[in-house]
Amino acid sequence: MTIAPQGVLRHQTVALGLETELVQTPFFADGYVTAQAVLSGNDIVAFDGPPGTGKTTCARYVAQNANRPCAVVTMPGNPRPLDLLRYTHVALTGFQHTGTRVQMQDDLLRLFTAWGGVLIVDELQNTKPHALQELVWLYEECDHAFGLGIVGTGVLAAAQTHPQLHSRIMGEVTFAPLRGTELIDAVQRLDARFAATSTRLLAQHNEAACAGFLRRWVHTVRWLNRFDVTGAVTADDFAQIRRKLPRQIAETDS
Repeated sequence: MTIAPQGVLRHQTVALGLETELVQTPFFADGYVTAQAVLSGNDIVAFDGPPGTGKTTCARYVAQNANRPCAVVTMPGNPRPLDLLRYTHVALTGFQHTGTRVQMQDDLLRLFTAWGGVLIVDELQNTKPHALQELVWLYEECDHAFGLGIVGTGVLAAAQTHPQLHSRIMGEVTFAPLRGTELIDAVQRLDARFAATSTRLLAQHNEAACAGFLRRWVHTVRWLNRFDVTGAVTADDFAQIRRKLPRQIAETDS
């Protein structure tokens, strides 16, 4: 089996992965303050909300600014039984672990006890109940030696299926699409071209294509770059972009 050498822990650089300016929305600000307070005591914080509302960016920003070791694990859509353990081991050490479940649990317990950092698990709702049980076991067995952030769409509902996890969540923030002046303010800070654009056109494009989701506004920025648009965005620019963007899914059409 391949495991990390005894005592080896790597420092994971947490990147935000943004192509635009970082926009600290009210949800972002609430999430950051809540996470700082919760994780400072090595407790558990949860970020929930629909895709594209900024929760993963906020969680990564928390990890990036934690002033302590951090690791981010992103679960796949249909994880295998041992994926949570495997991905966590790689995040902590940079090494693949090919041992048994018990061997991985024992090694992770040793690593977590010495690490003292913050673990962010994104898309945790994709994991099976047994994996949630393993995560709680590690957290409890190392006597809360690390802070834990769980993130995802429906992550709180998933945690409720495993009361041992849900009952240990100390703080939660639910992200949502932006509305009204909060939306316009965020969009204008997202890109200088939006700051130079009339609020009427921004509101029209939001209603027609973005529905308050920052991710769709980021896609709009990317199309502006593809079309080499400079300065204020015109109605024709927005119309051209809307012809390229995929139609909003049902949850965002209303």
